[in-house]
Amino acid sequence: MAGHSSSRPSPRICYLYTTFPLVSETFLQREMRVMRTQAAHLRLYSIWGGKAEFEGQSVECFSLWELAKLFYWLPYWIVQKPRVVGGFFKDLLIHRPRYTQNLLETLLGFAFALIRAREIEAWKPDWMHAVWATMPATSALVLQKLIDIPFSMGAHAYDIFQKGGDCLLDAKIEATAFIHTSTKFAKTHLQDRGAPATKVHLIRRGLSTFPPLNDLRTEIDRIRFLSIGRLVEKKGYAEQFRIYRDLRKRGIPFLAEIIGEGPLKAELDALIIDYDLQDCVNLVGKVPHENIQAYYHRADLFIFTGKVAPNGDRNGLANVIPEAMARGIPVLTTPDSGIVENFRSGYEVIILPIRPVDPWVETIRNLVSDADMRQTIGANARDWVEKHFNAKRNTGKLYRLIEKNVRESRRIQAESELPEDSNG
Repeated sequence: MAGHSSSRPSPRICYLYTTFPLVSETFLQREMRVMRTQAAHLRLYSIWGGKAEFEGQSVECFSLWELAKLFYWLPYWIVQKPRVVGGFFKDLLIHRPRYTQNLLETLLGFAFALIRAREIEAWKPDWMHAVWATMPATSALVLQKLIDIPFSMGAHAYDIFQKGGDCLLDAKIEATAFIHTSTKFAKTHLQDRGAPATKVHLIRRGLSTFPPLNDLRTEIDRIRFLSIGRLVEKKGYAEQFRIYRDLRKRGIPFLAEIIGEGPLKAELDALIIDYDLQDCVNLVGKVPHENIQAYYHRADLFIFTGKVAPNGDRNGLANVIPEAMARGIPVLTTPDSGIVENFRSGYEVIILPIRPVDPWVETIRNLVSDADMRQTIGANARDWVEKHFNAKRNTGKLYRLIEKNVRESRRIQAESELPEDSNG
């Protein structure tokens, strides 16, 4: 890393996001809050939209109008680094994106790198961290080749599973200094794709503060369900609605509130009518994070019906699960990979196969009638969250990894700048 002072005590870190801050990615906001207490020099880049400021920290938002600058920067880099530009398009032809979104994200990440490379170089960062292995990591990969800044990346469910994962994932695995993932399942998958075990680090997300435990109702007249997540196939809402239909048929009173938005909204609205659930299932839509706490506060049970979507996309450890657990809300969930590797069924959560419906209905009945069981599961859940889902502790691990790699990079740079021994 030419021009970097080995005497600088605190690393200068560029954080690369797809969109930041984003309501549905509050876990990344919690990560950044902790990172700001650790790192003295941070620069945040949001490649697709975002906001210009996050809690007093400026965010460099890339605007689509800047793509016009490619008329200058693309020829510039073709002249300066022809192998980098040519190699990118060669890799894209060999490892073709399997779906349109991945193609567009890859091209935008590439364009961002070309346009902002000199600006980023002028800031003289020691490190880049891409929070996702898709668009942000594409930018980091290209920037590394253009201006010689090392990078690390996060790689999670969507990044590595949907239709086989990001098209340039293997190149990113090879080039990145280390990979941060949040489930053992994803870690194993990355290793199967060629990542050395020493390069992949399991670091969970976390909560910045722990909310008060809910006062669970002893007697429940009408069950209050809560579910949170994007309205996409991997969340299993169609199957979840079958549970509600069966509860309705059996005369069990309930209200299910579902927070989130997404492409399945119209389909789920139709199911509500088909299943006659208009008065007991409410698609709430997008809710600001500060208002979501009210929904957690009044919930009796939290439902999560994650599954593997037809395109291969799946959930890791959905952050809404430990968020509900933190309040002591009993969680009923399907056996997603991030679930079975972290929790014991009947102890911290209750794990049920997505089908058939009958076990769900019977389990719900038993929980509603047994306040002591709900209290015990809720207490065990809170205990797990406090031990394993602490943002300060977990993000601290990520920062220390970056710091360790920066020290090593500085050492290598310093050694390369030593004068040759004239007697050697």
